[in-house]
Amino acid sequence: MLWSEATRSAGPAVLLAGYGLAAAFAAAELAILALALNPNVNDDYRAYYIDKTTTCLNRDTVGRYTPGRTVSFRSNSAREAIPMMVCGWDGPVADGTHSLGETSRLRLSLPSLPGDVLLATLEMAAVIRPPQLSQLVVISANGVRLHQAMLSGPAPTTVTFAIPRAAVPDTGILEMEFDYPDGIAQSPAASKIYNRSIKLLSFRLDAL
Repeated sequence: MLWSEATRSAGPAVLLAGYGLAAAFAAAELAILALALNPNVNDDYRAYYIDKTTTCLNRDTVGRYTPGRTVSFRSNSAREAIPMMVCGWDGPVADGTHSLGETSRLRLSLPSLPGDVLLATLEMAAVIRPPQLSQLVVISANGVRLHQAMLSGPAPTTVTFAIPRAAVPDTGILEMEFDYPDGIAQSPAASKIYNRSIKLLSFRLDAL
């Protein structure tokens, strides 16, 4: 067989292979595009990074806590507090742990289920920037809205409220959420994840 004849006979096969390769590349690109538009990620990742419906990225952590003890959130004694801080907190410093974003969360494991009520006592201070001299804090436990406090001025304020037994599941995991409607943006162009609202100095629960 002449070389020209062999080339002509192989032409259709080479052409089909080229079409097949192009189709494979196109399918791969479509798959990558579909993944980019609808990535296979968990709900927490999607809410924080993609949909941007929260400024508090869930962290798989839980602190052990026994009611009747005060936990410090200051840098010189915050070892017990750090495992409780799920998201929405900066690192502990001398004047307490500063909130970050529009929401902060604490998660703790109670050694036994409470009776009828737990009394929560928190020492907090507002982050202010004139003309804004106060911060509203809305506090929930496991999705149940419990209390709101208006913190005025830079001095620490003691906030107390009751947590009913119904707000604590049988697992004994208490998740507390702090929402800040009046958070202060760091600059007009800054992301809301950097908003500043409060400083948490201490936390305590007492069984009643």
